[in-house]
Amino acid sequence: MAFDIVMMTNNSEKNRMTKDTTTIATLSGVLRSGSSIIDPVITCSGDVSSYVTCNYMEISEFGRYYFINDIVAVSNNLFEIHAHVDVLSSFATEIKTNKAIITRQEKRWNLLLNDGSFRTYQNPIVTTHPFPYSFSAPQFVLAVAGPTVITP
Repeated sequence: MAFDIVMMTNNSEKNRMTKDTTTIATLSGVLRSGSSIIDPVITCSGDVSSYVTCNYMEISEFGRYYFINDIVAVSNNLFEIHAHVDVLSSFATEIKTNKAIITRQEKRWNLLLNDGSFRTYQNPIVTTHPFPYSFSAPQFVLAVAGPTVITP
């Protein structure tokens, strides 16, 4: 089964979801027998020197983008492309629409989620503010934050 391969040059980091690519050429290839869709080995014909700068490709038949690990010249006009799937770009739409609760993040975190890595304490926070109106005798104003309904 022959399919089209869009050969590209990737100028972005591997961990970036949307890649900055430049399309070099579109060629036809055949999946080598015993090869997987995750780590395909594809046999192509043509001049291998035109594709040595390519480090990224798309196979629309599989619906995936791939990092090119190696291009091996088999014979005079035959070469193999060894690749590995780029999961972030291949499934970017699904990843962006996914909803999740992130328990740990590099810069912002949620103290209400206890994950064991961030220590929290239940110490009371007491602050004193001057009251804008005076009282005739010393008095205290107590403000408590919490649920409005207390259930036993």
